[in-house]
Amino acid sequence: MKNVACIIARTNSSRLPQKVLLELNGMKMIEYIINKIKKSKLVDDIYICTSVDEEDEILLEIAEQNNVKYYAGSRESVIDRMLAVGKIENATNLIRITGDNIFTDEVYLDLMINYHIKNQAEYTRVEKLPIGVTPEIMRFDSLQKCYAMMNPAESQYLLLYMFQPNKFKCQVLIPEEKHCKPSMTLTVDTPEDYERTKLLILNHTDTLLNLNQIIEYCEENPVKNSIYEDYAAVKFPANLELTFKAFRTEMEARIDQSIIVNLEKGEYKAYD
Repeated sequence: MKNVACIIARTNSSRLPQKVLLELNGMKMIEYIINKIKKSKLVDDIYICTSVDEEDEILLEIAEQNNVKYYAGSRESVIDRMLAVGKIENATNLIRITGDNIFTDEVYLDLMINYHIKNQAEYTRVEKLPIGVTPEIMRFDSLQKCYAMMNPAESQYLLLYMFQPNKFKCQVLIPEEKHCKPSMTLTVDTPEDYERTKLLILNHTDTLLNLNQIIEYCEENPVKNSIYEDYAAVKFPANLELTFKAFRTEMEARIDQSIIVNLEKGEYKAYD
């Protein structure tokens, strides 16, 4: 049983140029993610999965500097990169972590891995958490099946293809009430997101924040750009868009068809 984390990252972001290289309290954003994932107790290897483009070579250097592995592959196909890593490592499970999800939570990651293995799921996620906190776990052989069912060039939207309970054994973890904030956003995709993230990090003595700390701070202090409005647009393949409210309705339908694990109060225990 081998669990390999794939941090999907490139430097070609348009709305917030080279966002994964931006600094937060002396640490590049992608280094922040790496250090969060290193706190996991169940991840066996960490890869930066990037492209062969010359502009992305700096990410290979960052991987070496932070003692994690790297893979440079397809410019467009995220799934090709992940499957290549899976073959290299003979992985059982691949964990997809996008480069803009800086607060990917290591405790939820380990809870996901535990239940993913226990219930023999093909795909596992946590729902109702703030946007930008939960990764996705996919069984390697199931990801191979998914590859044959999709256009690999659209695999930046891999969620839509793997989170299909009518095709895969999908599992959804539901957190305890205090963490249920589905309209809250912690992802970093715009200059405003970056300013919000700097505010959160600079107002804590701990460098690496857990979800408890973030939610407590946001409940006690007004934080701009932390709520995803119902009318905001969510992009899909083939240039389609839905409102965030419509997207959440679609997600709820998929949740209802999945194996649901309601986490008990106290299962989430922040790591030191």
